[in-house]
Amino acid sequence: MMIHSELWGRPGLDCGGFCQFCFYKNIDPNKLQPWGCVNCPPDIIGCEYCHGLINRINNKFKFLPEVLYDLKKKLMQMELLGLLDHNEPEIVITSGADIFFYPYLHQLVSLIKEYGYHLNLSYTSGKAIKKGMAENLITQGVDEVSFSVFSTNPEMRRKWMNDQNPEESINGLKLFCENIDLNASAIVIPGINDEDQIFQTCVDLENWNVKTFSLRRFANFKYQGLIFNNKRIMNSITPQSFEEYQQLVRKVSDEFSFKVLSFPFYDHKKDFPFAISKNKNNKYLTELPSIKREATILTSKLAGPFIKKIFNFIDKSNLVNIIDLNKDIADLITEEDLESLDLTEIERRIIIPQGALVHKKQAEKILSKDGVDRKIIRGPKLLTHPYYEGIEFKETELINYELKSFKKLIDKINH
Repeated sequence: MMIHSELWGRPGLDCGGFCQFCFYKNIDPNKLQPWGCVNCPPDIIGCEYCHGLINRINNKFKFLPEVLYDLKKKLMQMELLGLLDHNEPEIVITSGADIFFYPYLHQLVSLIKEYGYHLNLSYTSGKAIKKGMAENLITQGVDEVSFSVFSTNPEMRRKWMNDQNPEESINGLKLFCENIDLNASAIVIPGINDEDQIFQTCVDLENWNVKTFSLRRFANFKYQGLIFNNKRIMNSITPQSFEEYQQLVRKVSDEFSFKVLSFPFYDHKKDFPFAISKNKNNKYLTELPSIKREATILTSKLAGPFIKKIFNFIDKSNLVNIIDLNKDIADLITEEDLESLDLTEIERRIIIPQGALVHKKQAEKILSKDGVDRKIIRGPKLLTHPYYEGIEFKETELINYELKSFKKLIDKINH
């Protein structure tokens, strides 16, 4: 059982300065407004979750007593639910900036480790590491760290991450790998840290005994997920297509012994995501209920082809049409994406992703502007397995999870 506690922290200010490729680099926080989401009240655009997405850009680090109070409250809730009896919780400390810049980090670690809990610090870029810092955190008992590497080449880190002490950062990374669980990650930028550069980083990480390595495709356009930005992060860079990115993930995964994760989701060894869309797994689709009503499913560019293939098999009467919007990630769909739809292709009942950043009232207004009243229904939270660092799952678990998710989706269509 994991307990997450957020330290807050401002990107670009509480992290040693923006990396050149940072998602938050060109954001004007004064111009951000809540989009709306599944958690919003029926007649109000904006809720704690919506405002939290924006506020994490502006919020300074919490004081230590605030963090401790949050942890105590969550531990008490787990105890009341009887979840602490047999499961020692894992404390995961997160931040909108960089945990290693948190001024009370060592005090926080000491207090948490007094109780013997597994402690995961997620995440750091390593730019805060000074001589002796990594050794001290290891000695204090930190169990796991998530570390944004980009490259193990000091000059690459100096130039692209604005790392003032790259040699110390890399030395700290090496010490963590050798002594505790280290989940490394790298944003892959074409022509900068891809191919030979990423492979040399992988060689170093494998030699140091890294636990996992997450490859993250660089996003430079709004359709790839830059919902906060009105302009590119790096003008001269055209990110890889998803197919090109998949090829790199396959190469790294096949070449090295550590676990490779991918964002956007991809794991060719487990047919992830959407294992049930593969022809060899068609037999499992017969377990799904029949479709009885017409509906339109709105989804993302990356998920759309998988969902269409599944419905081509199970929807023999063609009652459901699937439209993939111009957004790679379904949970980053906004009102702007809905405005682009041709309403002549839309049924009266519309399934939108549960996590879409759209208020239901606004979605109904946009999708009924042709005079046809349409009903908006939120789909299941996930259609494929949740994919987190350190979480292992077998292909059979993936298939069972996806079957349950698609059953929930079909139930929403039929009712």
